[in-house]
Amino acid sequence: MLRYLANAAAIFLALLLCLHIFSLPSSAGVSIMVSPTMIDLTLNTEDTSTQEISIRNTGDEPTRIRVYAMDFSIDRENNYIFSDPGHQSYSCASWLGIEESDFGLGPAETKHVEVTISVPQEVEPGGHYAALFFETIPIETQPGVSVAIAGRIPSLFYLTIPGVTDGDIFANAEITSLMLPRWVDGGPVEIGAVVRNTGNVHLTIAAKAYFTDFRGRQAGEIDLGQTIVLPGTERAITGTWLKTPFIGPAQATVVIGYFDQHNQLVNRSMTGSFQIIPWKVIIAVFASLALIVFGIWALRRKFRFRLERKDSE
Repeated sequence: MLRYLANAAAIFLALLLCLHIFSLPSSAGVSIMVSPTMIDLTLNTEDTSTQEISIRNTGDEPTRIRVYAMDFSIDRENNYIFSDPGHQSYSCASWLGIEESDFGLGPAETKHVEVTISVPQEVEPGGHYAALFFETIPIETQPGVSVAIAGRIPSLFYLTIPGVTDGDIFANAEITSLMLPRWVDGGPVEIGAVVRNTGNVHLTIAAKAYFTDFRGRQAGEIDLGQTIVLPGTERAITGTWLKTPFIGPAQATVVIGYFDQHNQLVNRSMTGSFQIIPWKVIIAVFASLALIVFGIWALRRKFRFRLERKDSE
């Protein structure tokens, strides 16, 4: 289990750090692709780093591109929320210098945009985050000709600033609650956990859920996937259990895994229970029994009536 969580987290992070491409289609033949959409770096104070982001017009119409930085956060339901630079306490939007913030892009043309990250001298150790948007600007056309709808794609920056001592950086997470039903009538069952990042750097967290039946026997397991959790925030990690036991109490144990500031795998777990009550089957059985009992009663009554009638004759 520990090896699985370690491999899952590593694979997820590797996929995100590789050449990850995100595309945005829109009308009037305008479509763009941005790569990479995530940049994860560790930089010291006063460091300068230059990163290259590629943007390609995959449509058949020319367009203009505007580039600008914003803050972002991620809520519990995995929704990305963008705000003006400096809105978040961990913002690094002002650290991003853009080589060219407004340019044209012809059909099938690719442009490589240089982004310079300049870390200030006085900065709090830990994680700092920003989103660099590439937004299409609608081009004016002749009357009666359709105009491309403006759209934008972010490239997310995850920066970690080490401290002077090891204690300045701490990576820690906990399961605050389980997302379990009180009872179900069978599968599929939505299972999950709410995970909170109590450290000061972002974490890639992998999770699995393990199930036992009322006899304590293993009843299955599901992969809850992986997610990135920003410092001081919560994320809900969910999955679906398809093949449940037929009836009785079931126990679910959710295990999360992540790497701490020393690159050591840490596991946390929480256990909860719920009831599996196949009420439709139970009602059908009772209804069938009721019909059988009624049938027996009706037959006995009919037989008794015949006997009484025969005796009277």
